[in-house]
Amino acid sequence: MKKSFAMILTIIFIVVLGTVGMFMMYFSAASVKKTSNEYLAVQAQMKAKDATAYAIMALEARDFAKYGCINKMDINSTLYDVNMTFYYFLKQCPSDCNCSTITTQDSNGTVIINTYVTSKFDPNIRFFRQTIQKP
Repeated sequence: MKKSFAMILTIIFIVVLGTVGMFMMYFSAASVKKTSNEYLAVQAQMKAKDATAYAIMALEARDFAKYGCINKMDINSTLYDVNMTFYYFLKQCPSDCNCSTITTQDSNGTVIINTYVTSKFDPNIRFFRQTIQKP
């Protein structure tokens, strides 16, 4: 009777130990996934900030009289797709611009830059940034 009781306790102990190990592995994997997603999300935010700065630089350098408006800009990297759309507020809207006609001189030339960043590996990692700039 003692040997069979010890065998039953040993089997129960092994099952309990296996269950605890399984939960440890599950929570460890979940923690790693959460940490990597947070890292990729912060990286997406930084990519949006950099892309917006690049778009402002492109707007400052552009000769609108010669080349017209920039309506869309795409940047593709190894990890992210960055898509930017531009919307202008001008006193006279050219036909090639996404814009609204305004009457105030102070707001003339203002542009809204919508930046969308999407991860190529995880579709749940997306970031949107909207910037109002007067170049």
